[in-house]
Amino acid sequence: MDSLQDLFNDARDLQTVTLTLIWSGGDWSVGKALFVPTRYISFIIIPITLFSTFATNLDDHTCRTALYSLVALDAVAIALSEVIFSFRAYAMWNRDRVVLAILCFTAIVSLVALIFIFQSFLPSVTFGEPPLPIISGCYKTGANSVIFASFVVIMGAEAVTTALTLHRSFSHFRHMPNALIQNMTRDGVFYCVTMFVMSVANVLVIFLLPIQFSEILSAYQSVMHTILATRMQLHLRKVDRQRYFLDPFQESLAPMSFGWTTFLADI
Repeated sequence: MDSLQDLFNDARDLQTVTLTLIWSGGDWSVGKALFVPTRYISFIIIPITLFSTFATNLDDHTCRTALYSLVALDAVAIALSEVIFSFRAYAMWNRDRVVLAILCFTAIVSLVALIFIFQSFLPSVTFGEPPLPIISGCYKTGANSVIFASFVVIMGAEAVTTALTLHRSFSHFRHMPNALIQNMTRDGVFYCVTMFVMSVANVLVIFLLPIQFSEILSAYQSVMHTILATRMQLHLRKVDRQRYFLDPFQESLAPMSFGWTTFLADI
């Protein structure tokens, strides 16, 4: 009986820590400050992507400016999303300092690696006239393939966060049918699998298709990062607004929904 009560107390502590770190009930919090740019940065990425793809009579300077802007915005969008999911893992470990050190080390290594990759990739990109006048947008004529390493870095960072989430869930909470824990674990696994598949797809596009198609999926990946990260935050917000129990060990928490009406309501 004492062990069950301990599990119940741990679950309540997890809910408190998670909601405090990711989305507290006050006016503003770290979670809310992360939510706003993560949620709406896609509304900047998508127009620039469409402009660089469909606009006509673009010179080299305009194309290079669009490329640098998209790379920077994609990196920021993915970084913000990774921070949000790192907060989730940190909360699940009850603010363990070792976990915080692991997450910070992973973030620093990933940042340094991406800086070197971008410094090598961006100057190598060249633009030219398309072979046919009906082809619009910025037409790439050359670039090295080192950009594939950026997707490997993303997969590595996501693997660390997912491993921490799964280890905590199965080693400490696996015997408790707690809805908050179950959904945080399920959302984390779904997030990792989705981003892993998209990273692999981007790597395949880089190596198998002509250079003109190298960025065909990169914008989708950054947008999907922000959608999944902010959906997780909105999910936790519902817990903050509806704190009641169906039974002593089961919180009320609806499964994550990706329905069209739900999506529109959350914009």
